[in-house]
Amino acid sequence: MQSIFIAGNLAADCETIQGKEGAEFLKFNVAVNNGQDEKPTYYSCRMRKTGVADHLKKGRFVAVAGDLKVSTNEKEEKTYVNLDVWVNRLDVSPIAKEG
Repeated sequence: MQSIFIAGNLAADCETIQGKEGAEFLKFNVAVNNGQDEKPTYYSCRMRKTGVADHLKKGRFVAVAGDLKVSTNEKEEKTYVNLDVWVNRLDVSPIAKEG
């Protein structure tokens, strides 16, 4: 497993999902800016449910450390790369990004 550290903005509000054995998890996507003329890179993040869910709103700046899993899938003859992170540490900015 690869370790990764990313910092970026939440692409949407987080969701609570239920695992196979009934445990609840948080699911959210982090958009990492790659420069002014580049598209952002999106990371799909999962973590055990904690009290932080109310703070994970679209646009909020977060820093994530965790384990990275890279996979691919094909759809309509295109190959897509999935960047999935199991979150070990999450830091949430006290102020959401404006704009």
